[in-house]
Amino acid sequence: MNYILDLLLKQIFTQPFLLLAIVVFIGYLAMKQTVGKALIGAFKASIGIIVMGIGSGALSANFGHLLTALKNSTGLQGAGLNTYSTMTAGFEKMDAVLGEGVGTSWGLYTLLVAFIINLILVALRKYTKIRAVYLTGNAMIVQCGITVYIVWRFLGTGMVPTILIAAVVTALYWGICSTMLIKPTKAITGGADLTVAHQQMFMDFVAYKVAPKIGNPEKDDIEKKKLPASLNFLQDSVLATLLCMIIATAVIMLVIGKDGVDALRGADGFNNGTYKNSIIFMLWISITLTADLWVLLAGVRMFVGELMMSFKGISEKLLPGAVAGVDCAALYGFAPKSVVLGFLCGALGQIVGVIVLIATGSPIVLIPSFIPLFFDGATVGIFANKFGGWKALVTICFCTGLIQIFGSALAVAMLDLPWWQGVSDYATIWVAITAIFKGIGAMLGIPVAC
Repeated sequence: MNYILDLLLKQIFTQPFLLLAIVVFIGYLAMKQTVGKALIGAFKASIGIIVMGIGSGALSANFGHLLTALKNSTGLQGAGLNTYSTMTAGFEKMDAVLGEGVGTSWGLYTLLVAFIINLILVALRKYTKIRAVYLTGNAMIVQCGITVYIVWRFLGTGMVPTILIAAVVTALYWGICSTMLIKPTKAITGGADLTVAHQQMFMDFVAYKVAPKIGNPEKDDIEKKKLPASLNFLQDSVLATLLCMIIATAVIMLVIGKDGVDALRGADGFNNGTYKNSIIFMLWISITLTADLWVLLAGVRMFVGELMMSFKGISEKLLPGAVAGVDCAALYGFAPKSVVLGFLCGALGQIVGVIVLIATGSPIVLIPSFIPLFFDGATVGIFANKFGGWKALVTICFCTGLIQIFGSALAVAMLDLPWWQGVSDYATIWVAITAIFKGIGAMLGIPVAC
């Protein structure tokens, strides 16, 4: 009996690579797929989780060397802005207290519970007014993981209450915010029955409401104007990610100076004395960080693709007529120029924000990265341009970049993480949610978990 309990509780249900594989297998069978198809999906999901762990571990370790060098040389607390790394950083904090693998397990359980709650809210749409089923799996796992960390850090609750609280909060965020975007998304896509389900939904809605007050969408639509062909490379996510990594690495190396760079080459850094030329060393670090991120993303795409396929089939059978919430990238083909200009204006806003932090003596310095820069700037830019033209796009996306920096600095200060999401919703409403949990914990006299 003890062996069976140990097998179920410690070797299966607390191991995400097995638990998620079982869920995917059951999902495919529920969709009346063959056992062979169900097994293939289950194994791909399992492999994806392992690959994700490899990439996240490498990215956290390698970027951590840069942040440590920055802190040792200047005393500043550096924090990178990246969605997946924020999730894994939270998990690492939990694992250090609760045991290896606990953070990941709780995060994935929260994903399952939150999705079920999202379906229930849509099923009760007559009362809840929530119509959207959130189906962007890569964003779902990140958001659930971060919410689990927030709840556990400030409330100090055990596994079941932490998962339930985190799942309810996250499911409400999914349902309410993605439902708010159904009408404007339909206008952007020319009538498609879908909505945006990502990490800047609140800011998309703000852009939709504010843009008409700034510009004229009929006269100033950027999609009717010509952009330089030289900017087209920014639509290649790998190259744009590498560019962000090169800039971030170069800035850090300039700040820490020759002694700091030499320390980076040593055993406490990258342990690589081969690249004595600093420019080559900088390129190697940048390319390594980009490769780490893309390994992580490959794992996420693999397991999330299988998980969402089984989830989508189940939700369509249970909730015919519900609106599918999809990745914001689904809109990019409808407004390619808004994507590029939104990215550039958001990046300018973030750069100005970082300069302001340094100039005002902030103890926290944030390092921009591609995911919050591109996906926020591009998506918010589409909504701003559609309803207010390029003037609204430039203004709103620049302000979004500033908000990302200042809001993220507040979040890093509260959560003591070396990474933060950086996306605009997590620099606005999720900062408020975090402050609420922190206030509840303090009011109840609960010590901060880590």
